Amino acid sequence: MREILVVEDSPEIKILLESSLSDYSLHFCTTLREAREVVSHHSFQLIMLDIGLPDGDGLKFLAELSTIPQTKNVPVMILSSKTETSNKIMAFSIGAEDFISKPFDPLELQARVAAKLKKMDRAQSRSELVRIGDLSIDFIKQKAALHLDAAGAHIEVLDLTTLEFKLLSYFARSPERVFSREQLLNEVWGSDINITDRTVDTHVGHLRKKIAKSKMKIETVVGAGYRMVPKTDADKQAAKT
Repeated sequence: MREILVVEDSPEIKILLESSLSDYSLHFCTTLREAREVVSHHSFQLIMLDIGLPDGDGLKFLAELSTIPQTKNVPVMILSSKTETSNKIMAFSIGAEDFISKPFDPLELQARVAAKLKKMDRAQSRSELVRIGDLSIDFIKQKAALHLDAAGAHIEVLDLTTLEFKLLSYFARSPERVFSREQLLNEVWGSDINITDRTVDTHVGHLRKKIAKSKMKIETVVGAGYRMVPKTDADKQAAKT
């Protein structure tokens, strides 16, 4: 399920968004301080941002988002009742993908959110570099790296085999999506008739170990296959023990 960060302090708007965007996983923050903390350790496919927030100006936070590695390529939609032309011009000049005025029509909101996510998917499919959480994948150089800090100053290149790189790339292009073993066999190994489901499990196990320090993980979905998702707090606590 696609994950959307909503930075919004109105309880009424929260309820309306939950009913309008029920096909997505919505994460709500009511302050900029909370939003800064969340984006530092969680990945999102879209950010919806109010302008007037209890602890500051949403437009200033919009400018910040373009400087953070985890969010610089994430589309941001402004959701605000401050519909003056000056606010819209400022938002688009800073980098907003869209400006939705409150009150809004739920069906129009659904359509605009879906359009932004499809646009992002098309751009990512053409991209030579994909970033998911603290992992980056360079398809030209055929290398993957782990970013050990938010600023990107410390990077650890992962020692992956060709098949492990292909597996990681396949998961990273469609985060949260569940892939069956058969799908992975067809996409990563192709028509090799000597490969079994057990081979997929073995390679996934090796890949898990090599990205163990990442904030992302490859999760087993019982009876269905595997998917790449952000680690939970429980995962992080278990890693410390």
